[in-house]
Amino acid sequence: MSESKVLIPRTPPVIGLMVLLLLLLEKMLAHTYTVIIIYVLPDPWRTWVPLLVGCFGIWLILRGMGKDEVKGTLLGLLGASLVWMNWFECGLPLIAQYNQIPSFVPAEGNMMAGLLGEHVLIQSSGLFCIVALFCIMLNKDVRCRMLVWIRRRARLEVGKPTQNYRPTVARVAAFEYFFVTWFMYIVMLVLIDPRLWGLYHVGTYTVATCLVLWSLYLIFKLTQQREVGMAIRYGIGAVGVAWFLPEILALYEVFYEFYLYADRHPVITLVMIGLYAFCIGWIWKTPVNPETGRSVPVET
Repeated sequence: MSESKVLIPRTPPVIGLMVLLLLLLEKMLAHTYTVIIIYVLPDPWRTWVPLLVGCFGIWLILRGMGKDEVKGTLLGLLGASLVWMNWFECGLPLIAQYNQIPSFVPAEGNMMAGLLGEHVLIQSSGLFCIVALFCIMLNKDVRCRMLVWIRRRARLEVGKPTQNYRPTVARVAAFEYFFVTWFMYIVMLVLIDPRLWGLYHVGTYTVATCLVLWSLYLIFKLTQQREVGMAIRYGIGAVGVAWFLPEILALYEVFYEFYLYADRHPVITLVMIGLYAFCIGWIWKTPVNPETGRSVPVET
């Protein structure tokens, strides 16, 4: 048995905690990267770098097609993350600027608790997101637990799932990352929109509290996962919801987003990069059953 297996066993709750660490680091480093691209790189590099890195993300997703549950899921996650932070986070500000979309900031309080032009674009896409999720929910082979739960509560009959159906996990992980990030982005923007409720409305407090409680439940369920690939796919949704907490606390000015200031905190940034690489390597080296393509089950 290797030293890494002894020090960090692949058993619950360790699997879930490692995935949680991986995804939290991904969120923080994605913010670090986006700030550097948008506010540090000069033209034309802030256009060409996101374009090329996003293409690399697409390549990672394609490389994950046909891989086992662990490597396929990991490559799908990493690829989707690169696509989102480069083509969406870095690309939408350019589109908003080109189309001269106005910003909407609150009359008082934190000026960051408003909508820039790119945020208006994302918020206005909410209707498309909801309709797309509704159509996905009607797919009898969809395995998203939230959509399946809603479907059962609504008593929607969509037919029996396909027997022995095994989706391509890289596609599933990437698709989930896109939709969870997109959906939570829209929720945040609707809540803080100064033209609607705004940051200090009782409705915002109520919804924010519900989301925090929901995220705690999802993180607890994440720590119960016994298969690494499934833990990553579950964690994408869990951390996608949980990331609402640091985002909203930063807007209330009670949380300092240190990861936005790599120039002020170079040591912490390097530590985060090192931990992120370690988590990726730990997951990549997970033993896999060649017959099922899944991580070796834990014996109890």
